[in-house]
Amino acid sequence: MRYINRCLVLLTLLFTTVTAQASWDEARDTIEQASSKMMQVLENEPLKAPEQSEALIAEIEAILNPVVDFDYASKRVMGKYYNRVDAKQQQLFSSVFKDTMVRTYAKSLTGFDIVRYEVAPEGHPSPDADKQVVSVNVFAANGQQYTLVYYMLKQESGWRLVNVLVDGINLRLNFKNQFADMVSRTNGDVKQVIADWKAAMANNGSKDS
Repeated sequence: MRYINRCLVLLTLLFTTVTAQASWDEARDTIEQASSKMMQVLENEPLKAPEQSEALIAEIEAILNPVVDFDYASKRVMGKYYNRVDAKQQQLFSSVFKDTMVRTYAKSLTGFDIVRYEVAPEGHPSPDADKQVVSVNVFAANGQQYTLVYYMLKQESGWRLVNVLVDGINLRLNFKNQFADMVSRTNGDVKQVIADWKAAMANNGSKDS
């Protein structure tokens, strides 16, 4: 009986490892496809001109749209304040946050002056089959290397990106801290924070164009 139990444990571990590996491979493939498309955009020299910033952002947004779960990410950014506003306000912030995320990501990538990338070999696949982390190393023209760490969540529509570390900076956590600070400064007026964030992004977009 002890031998049978040991075999069952080993089989369970083997099955878990195989499932985790397959899960990570799927998440990696999603990132690989998006990274390849992103590289094509970054290699488009005319798009790098300052007056083409909005066109560049639009191209990057088109790549991120099917990959990033902006609703999920924006809810995490709002944190405990999410349920203090109605669905209309929640959706408004999701839209505003999407613009924030796309512009921040676009500026990071163009700022790095990337010439190539490579998906890093897996470390230890998460035993949680619907959550995986995929790292991508990007290389600048000056030889500098940066690392992008993508946190992936499997949903009915496929693997979706829910957070990213850009060279060690946790974008979602940064935005969450910023949101909480703004709520504190407005004495808990979440609607005002959303309105202010929207206005700031609108102003930022006009400066970029």
